[in-house]
Amino acid sequence: MDSVAMQSTDSSARRFRLDWVLPTFLRPKTAIQNIVAQEKPVWLTPLLVLSVLVILSGIVAGPIRQNTIISSAVTPDNFQYLTPDQQAQFRVAQSSQSSALFTFIFPIVSSLLGIWITWFILSIVLHLSLTLTGSRAYSVRSYNLVAWTMLPLAVRQVVQILVMLFTNTLISASGLSGFVAGVGGLAFFSGILAQIDIYFIWQFSLLFYGVLPLSGLTRGKAWGATAFALAVLILLAATPQFISSLFSGMAFGGGLF
Repeated sequence: MDSVAMQSTDSSARRFRLDWVLPTFLRPKTAIQNIVAQEKPVWLTPLLVLSVLVILSGIVAGPIRQNTIISSAVTPDNFQYLTPDQQAQFRVAQSSQSSALFTFIFPIVSSLLGIWITWFILSIVLHLSLTLTGSRAYSVRSYNLVAWTMLPLAVRQVVQILVMLFTNTLISASGLSGFVAGVGGLAFFSGILAQIDIYFIWQFSLLFYGVLPLSGLTRGKAWGATAFALAVLILLAATPQFISSLFSGMAFGGGLF
């Protein structure tokens, strides 16, 4: 019996738990409660799954992005009057925009950073808000919960990959941002709407499953602290789009999510 218990303990302490992925989708309440009961880090698996899908999405989007840049390239009207050196510089600038660095590497790296930064910030803000509300749970449990509740974003990545493969077009507007023009004074509001879709609501629901057993607080306090943490993250994620609109009149879709 002792050896069986030891094996069970060792199994539950493993950091890489691919066997928890499907139960998180099929039996979310039970799976999330099991995850928040862990006192050791088990956050690695969902983040790696998300990272692999982001890399795959970037590989699929790269050729589409290259073709879009090349087809939309406009030669200036006075191109024939430029010196040979100026014409060469213009061609080099055009080719660099469609290079692998700008169409594959930078988008993939920025998306990977977005995933890990989102997880880190939301985990910290959630733990802080729960602590201020009266919880005494270890911070590692917040890191575990946030990571596993990000798995719906993996489903979003799969859907986007399939859309790009079948339509040969990029995802132009994230979430509900397509209903608002992301320029001028509406840029910040558009950035907020870009974070909200069915997958975000799915993640929101999983967090609600987990904060009650994690925090030991009453339902109102735990859910209020969770809503506050998500609101902070959404506002932070919308800020880059707003700043971009102020300085260049352009908007970035997607934000941290």
